[in-house]
Amino acid sequence: MGRPLLALLLLGLGLLLGAVAAFVVPRPAVPQAIEWLSAPRSLAPFRLESDQGAFTHQSLRGRWSIVLFGFMHCPDICPTGLTQMAGLAARLAELGDGAEIAFVFVSVDPQRDSVAGVGQFVRHFDASFRGVTGSEEQLLRFASRLGIQFAVSPAPDGYTVAHSLTFSIIDPQGRFVGRFRPGFAADHLARELSFRF
Repeated sequence: MGRPLLALLLLGLGLLLGAVAAFVVPRPAVPQAIEWLSAPRSLAPFRLESDQGAFTHQSLRGRWSIVLFGFMHCPDICPTGLTQMAGLAARLAELGDGAEIAFVFVSVDPQRDSVAGVGQFVRHFDASFRGVTGSEEQLLRFASRLGIQFAVSPAPDGYTVAHSLTFSIIDPQGRFVGRFRPGFAADHLARELSFRF
């Protein structure tokens, strides 16, 4: 066997082993960071409803809030997001920051999700969570300032709801200051939030 052929075979074997190792050897997970806005964004006045009463831009003042948009009939993504949010709430409570944060779930499907229903739904994930909803106009007013998009299509042949899946962070002055995506490591994110508070 000539040297060029041997070198080519060894190179091919090396590439093959490298490709196999990429699938077999687990890569360390990179903790997801929070995207903090360079300038806080104030919220326009809005009015939604919860089973605890009105929920307005004033309701977001006085402590940090994490807001997630979704809907009750969501088969998997919203329950997964709420489960992750509950894990984050638990981790923050362990670090001593649990009482400093309000967790809010906003239903974008008020035709099917009643105010009482949303409240009961979110408390299955954590008793402290607050569920809110409201008119399409008010939902759009709140969502647009957070960069959240949603669309509800109640067509007879298939009722569909689409929405952004992002956790929004509101500071105690009621300003939108950051966001993060699902799939985060609760411990890492809780520490980053605690450091910011």
